[in-house]
Amino acid sequence: MKSFFIGIAGGSGSGKTRLVKELKRYFGRKASILHLDCYQRFGEKLPKIYGMENWECPEAVNWDKLLKDLISLKNGKAIRAEIRDEHKKLKLIGTTILYPTEIIIIEGYLLFCKKSIRDVLDFLIYLKASDKTRIKRRTKFKNDKYERKILLPMHRKYIEPTKRFADLILNTEKYSIKECSNKIIRHLLDRF
Repeated sequence: MKSFFIGIAGGSGSGKTRLVKELKRYFGRKASILHLDCYQRFGEKLPKIYGMENWECPEAVNWDKLLKDLISLKNGKAIRAEIRDEHKKLKLIGTTILYPTEIIIIEGYLLFCKKSIRDVLDFLIYLKASDKTRIKRRTKFKNDKYERKILLPMHRKYIEPTKRFADLILNTEKYSIKECSNKIIRHLLDRF
């Protein structure tokens, strides 16, 4: 069985996690989920800006490990994925074995930044929403200074420009997550 990789990117608060859950609900056991957060760097490996760790730049991700894991899944091999608590600065809380499934959904804000990662993905979806909406929706790392000084500028520099690589761009202010999910499913109906 060859897995079909769906990549979902977009800024923090754009609706990636909710959309992934909706797609998983639709596809059921055919699909599995991999989060870019599982590949975050920590400690001295994170760049700092304004005296704060910068989680919003490409250097904050272990791209080599992600690529290795994606290739393993493409080749039908299981991987060991970390499980992180998104409400406690992504503290490691365990690992799990992720087996290849017919559909693998990979989500993450910086997902489309690296060509090597984009090349492994079969269908790229970018979720867009205004800064105001995304900040309002954010659930993790709520910090006004961080949002103003790092999150928003890094979004404009690294995340927003990657929407040009998307096969489908969905405005999550205009459409509900359910409507976005339905649009994606319609695009993929001939494949599944």
